[in-house]
Amino acid sequence: MIELLALGAFLLFGLLMAGAVLKLVFWLVFLPLRIAGTLIVLPLMAIGLALKVVVGVLMLPLLAVAGLVALVGLGVAAVLAILVPLVPIALACLAVWGLVKVLSRLAVVPR
Repeated sequence: MIELLALGAFLLFGLLMAGAVLKLVFWLVFLPLRIAGTLIVLPLMAIGLALKVVVGVLMLPLLAVAGLVALVGLGVAAVLAILVPLVPIALACLAVWGLVKVLSRLAVVPR
């Protein structure tokens, strides 16, 4: 019984080695074609990179302005987030001040 298990393991190892050798052979056969393809595509990749750099340089001022606008907007939002919860307290203080001002007047003006 153990012989069948060993035979299966040897068969699997043999198939894996044959696959590895076949992969290596195909890789070596197609290596010149891969190198030639890379050399053909390399100038196109350089043109693509140059276009990306040009577009990036052209977009930089627009993105800088958009970032500045976003930064100002976030600053305004942060200030409002701090001040809006204080509105009820400010209204209560205003009401108390108004009541004190109205009630502190003398009913009769002395001569």
